[in-house]
Amino acid sequence: MRTIAFVCLLMGLVGVATARRHSGPQTDRLPVTLYYEALCPYCMEFVTTQLSPSMVRLDRLPYTNLKLIPYGNAKTDDAGKVACQHGVQECELNAWHACILEHNSIAESLKLIACMMRGKKNRLDKCSDRYQIDVAEVKNCKATRQVDDILQKYGEETSKVSFLGVPAIALDNIYDANLSANLTEDFDHFFCAAYQIKFQKKLNDCE
Repeated sequence: MRTIAFVCLLMGLVGVATARRHSGPQTDRLPVTLYYEALCPYCMEFVTTQLSPSMVRLDRLPYTNLKLIPYGNAKTDDAGKVACQHGVQECELNAWHACILEHNSIAESLKLIACMMRGKKNRLDKCSDRYQIDVAEVKNCKATRQVDDILQKYGEETSKVSFLGVPAIALDNIYDANLSANLTEDFDHFFCAAYQIKFQKKLNDCE
């Protein structure tokens, strides 16, 4: 029943998304945007047990345009000061994630971020050693810029979407709370279903 309701909802959203596009050749990538924060337990579980295995182990990354937005429930005041839900440490880690995203491919970024989110401290050196990823520019980014400056654009991006909590997931550039909940519960299953509906193609190893 849940899958049937999801398919009905998705077909409506895909129709809306398609109507917004200009005419031209259709891409085979289904956009996914994750709004999250570094120390949210639900975000940590989702990234490490669902998103990363789907994108990396099951090789879904070539079939999506994945965007990670490390801001979550943080707030920015009129002076531009960012306050994160889980305190200063989370702002610091969000900024590390942002610098990773700015200076690495999405494939490298996801590996590093998922690795870091298996703990609550900065594990950048351990994770970069594990995957043999050069993070010199990441460290320079964090060392030479203020946290508020690093997170500014992610706060602006997050402000465009209205969600009650994180992780929050937009599919095909549309955020819907019910669809996000389904993706949060069983990401790969619903990503596969959405991809097949949109492109009439079944990805390998999909249920």
